[in-house]
Amino acid sequence: MKHAYITGATGCVGRNLVDVLLEDGWRITVLHRPSSDLSRLDGCDVAFQPVDLHDSDSVMSAFQSGIDAVFHAAGNMSHWSADADRQWRDNVLATRNLVDASLRHGAGRFVFTSTGAVTLYGETDEAAAARIKQGYIRTKRLSELEVLKGVERGLDALIVRPIIVVGKYDYNNYARIFQLIKSGRERRSLPGRIAFCHAADVARGQLSAYEKGRTGERYMLAGPYASWQTFFQLAADCMGVDVRIKAVPRSLFVALAYTQDFISRFTHKEPELTPDLAFLLQDVPESFFDPQHMAEQELGYHSASLPHMIEGAINGQTVRN
Repeated sequence: MKHAYITGATGCVGRNLVDVLLEDGWRITVLHRPSSDLSRLDGCDVAFQPVDLHDSDSVMSAFQSGIDAVFHAAGNMSHWSADADRQWRDNVLATRNLVDASLRHGAGRFVFTSTGAVTLYGETDEAAAARIKQGYIRTKRLSELEVLKGVERGLDALIVRPIIVVGKYDYNNYARIFQLIKSGRERRSLPGRIAFCHAADVARGQLSAYEKGRTGERYMLAGPYASWQTFFQLAADCMGVDVRIKAVPRSLFVALAYTQDFISRFTHKEPELTPDLAFLLQDVPESFFDPQHMAEQELGYHSASLPHMIEGAINGQTVRN
């Protein structure tokens, strides 16, 4: 029986990965913060290992020899500049410590879950990555570079880059949007177009990356390319909500982002909308999303249709009465 360590197992991507690995017969150890709410893993046949990913000694002591795979799916997804220091520790330092422990203990393969947003800046080196303004993208690219440094030191590692992940076990991000639409309080969508991917397909893509991926490679896990207006409208239709969704003008969206960010400097509370998030949700050309279809050709990756992934997310109890 193969043995995997997973970080981020209580998040949407990681929780779907737990299901996929259990179905495939894996033994799983969940690395988690001592303060983590593990109730989302109730009923799962997994072992738990508390660890401080910021502390290299803690990570080293949490590892054991003979691990077949380390799936690093944890991450700080904040888009607020005030979280910069914490985000660097959560993303970059944690990845560095996991890479070091994987090398020291001879882990079979390291699969890092990054974000497709890093492609907006190309394959930047460390100096250029450090200048990226958006904290989430900056720290994810710097984390990728920690993984690639590990490859240079002999680690069998590779990177997957999902885009907008929709699916079961999302209790925060798009589930909240669905809830607002269902209640009739949301009639406007975000502006722009982007690629969406199904959480279960991303999890299968992570496993396929372990099985088939090339060491040091970066695989984009994309999916249907659509507008946010289409996404919101499909969600409304799926829930039987009689509403015609219209997109917020981008100029207004950006203005709101800067206004909320300015107010947060006085309230010291994270705003719902920030300039970083507005940048991330810009109208991204479809050409950014795996034009060579590398993940499809090498990993056998495929993504569900947008209506299917939205329906699955809603039926997966992400929207509660």
